[in-house]
Amino acid sequence: MTGIGENGQVGFLSTMFRVAKMATTGKIIRQIDTPIVGGRCTLSLRLKRDGQDKHYVVLAGIASGNYQYYPLELSEFSDFASAIDAMKTLIAAQANPQS
Repeated sequence: MTGIGENGQVGFLSTMFRVAKMATTGKIIRQIDTPIVGGRCTLSLRLKRDGQDKHYVVLAGIASGNYQYYPLELSEFSDFASAIDAMKTLIAAQANPQS
């Protein structure tokens, strides 16, 4: 394989290794677990610090034998939190429609 395909593959693999490293290394500073699906699954938010004192957040989805990790830079987490706030506003508006 040559050209763009190779670069795309290398970029993909590099990203996958970075994701795996962020998810599995670093010190957990704070962890907040939220049970979902009747307690059969857990969403876990983990504030972590790497060896260079850089902070980041890992969102983990944990189900019976299945673990999914989504590391977020702080700016990405801030964007995610803003999206949650927007969704909460929409939910509140739907729960309390004005006549």
